[in-house]
Parts: sequence; structure tokens; C-alpha cells
Amino acid sequence: MKKILLLFLLITTLNFSKENVRAVSTSQFTTEMLLAIGAENQILGTAYLDDEILPELREKYNKIPVLSKGAPTKEQFYSLNPNFLTGWKSIATPKNLGTVEELKENGIEVVFTKSQDSSKIEDIYSDILMFGDIFNLKDNAKNVVKNMKEDINKVKEKNKNKNKNNIKVFAYDSQESAPFVVGGNGIGNTMIEIAGGENIFKDTNFSFGIGTWEKVLDENPEAIIVIDYGSVSYENKIKYLKNNSPISQLEAVKKNKFIRIPLSYISPGIKVSKGIEIISNGLREEKK
Repeated sequence: MKKILLLFLLITTLNFSKENVRAVSTSQFTTEMLLAIGAENQILGTAYLDDEILPELREKYNKIPVLSKGAPTKEQFYSLNPNFLTGWKSIATPKNLGTVEELKENGIEVVFTKSQDSSKIEDIYSDILMFGDIFNLKDNAKNVVKNMKEDINKVKEKNKNKNKNNIKVFAYDSQESAPFVVGGNGIGNTMIEIAGGENIFKDTNFSFGIGTWEKVLDENPEAIIVIDYGSVSYENKIKYLKNNSPISQLEAVKKNKFIRIPLSYISPGIKVSKGIEIISNGLREEKK
């Protein structure tokens, strides 16, 4: 490992600059942001694919090396001679690629998106525009933001004359002993609100976190969002909720009031506009 780091430092003759960005992206939402603004020629590698890349970005994505399904090793990362890192904040830890300080000492500019820790869609727009500036693709980034805003406004327009009473929603991520849920302090909660729902865990201070089955029973949600990703399939999550979970007798469960949404559509990236539409369409079905 020390030899790789020394080699990297020797061959890195240029400091980070907008004209020489050599990026690695370690989250699907940052990868899709960069591909959407046209930065594919400046991406050396990717990691952490949650589900399917947007069809219109797939050709670009397939030309870029995938370092790993999860966190790449330091050897994989430094072998590409990158000078820029973005993605999940958890990548910059001693057990993964090292701390931010260590990465910077090794010549890596580290940029994490603000929207990872925010419930504001506006922060996603800011992140996209930030990448547009870093990669010298400002106009492309502005167009991506413009299209997202238009798509979200279309959903708002469809919903504005609907019943003003929002539908109670339970957004289930995973786990059985206690549910891992969408909380009130992240982009998922904002998406539910825009789509016409009321998140039963909206008063929590986390984006994703541990809820209780008792709370779900007390709130008796009218619809259940089930996030599709990981080793447990969407179908198996539904099977558990219907057959073995503490909420199996709720009307929403018995009547199959489930809304499937892939994880990347409820993560802070360019898919949130489509994710809002998915949730909105599911909730409008409940209003009929």
C-alpha cells in the first residue's frame, strides 16, 4: 500500500484544477449527477450502484470502470491516479479510503454534496450547479436543474386541486425487529410531502433511522412506500409485511396499498423529480 501511495504522489504532477479533473464517484446519485451534466470523460471510476442507472445515462455509465459494488479499496482507488473524490460521506473513513485529511494530503480534492444532510430539494439543485462549476459544464448543469424543476412543478400542478388532506404514509426501508424508516430530516420526507403524503415519522430528526412497529400501528397509515434495494427483494419485503410483521393486519397491508420505489429515486440526486412522480401516482390511486 505504501508503495502505491508513493507512486501516486510521484506521478501526480498537476494540482487539482477545473481543466484536469480526474474523478471517482462513490454513490449512484453523484454518479448520475455527473453523467447528467456531461462529465463522463472526467470520471475514472464509480462504486456503490444501488439499482439501475437511468436509461438515458446507461451508455455513458457502461464506458466507465466500476471499481466495486461497495467501497473500493485504497489500492483500487489510487491505481487510477485520481485527484477528485465525491460520493457518500462514509467513504472518507479510516476503514474505507481514509479520512478527508489523509485524502487531501495525498492530492485528492474531496467534495461531498450538501444535500446528503438536507431535506431541501434546493440543495440538490445547488449541488448540481456546484458540479457544473467544478467540471466546467455550467450550462449543462443549469439545464439539468431547469428540467428537474419543471418535472416537479408538473406534479404540484396535478395535485393542487386534489383533496387537501394528505394521505398518511409509512415509508419502509428494511429490517424486522424494528423498522428502518424514512424520517423527517431528509429528502425522502420532502418528496412525500410534495407528492401529497404525510410521513408518519415526520417528527423524527433523522433522514433514515429506526422507528417502531407500535408507532405504525397507532398511526394506521393509508399507504406504505417500500424501498427496493439490497439483498432483500421488494417481493420478500412485501411477503414479510403481509405474513410475519406486527402490522400484517393493518388495512393498508391487507389491501396491498404498497408503492414501490427504488432506492436511487429517493436519494438526493437527479431522480428525485421522478421519485416524487412515482409516489404521487401511487397516492392518487389511494384517493380514487
